[in-house]
Amino acid sequence: MSMLLRLFFVILGENVVAIGWKLLRGLGFASVTFAGVSVLLDSAKDYAFTQLGTLPANFIMMAGLLKLDVCLNIYFSCYLARAIVWGLNQSSGSRSTVRISGGG
Repeated sequence: MSMLLRLFFVILGENVVAIGWKLLRGLGFASVTFAGVSVLLDSAKDYAFTQLGTLPANFIMMAGLLKLDVCLNIYFSCYLARAIVWGLNQSSGSRSTVRISGGG
């Protein structure tokens, strides 16, 4: 009985270590992807809003009515989420992928 128990714990230990390394590797790639893409998107968002601020007053009022700033924030947030999912897919090393479907 003790031999069977020992075998069970050895197999359990090997699987837990393998799952732990995969989890750490995935979190590492996701954090690196998030940090890099976040810096890139922040600079792009700052540039876009700076350029919107240089427009004439009539255009700025129209952009406010159209909620153009909200649209740009949604766009940049979606791009960041897609980049994070891409980073997770690259770190998995398997054929299964996480997909974000486009609505349409």
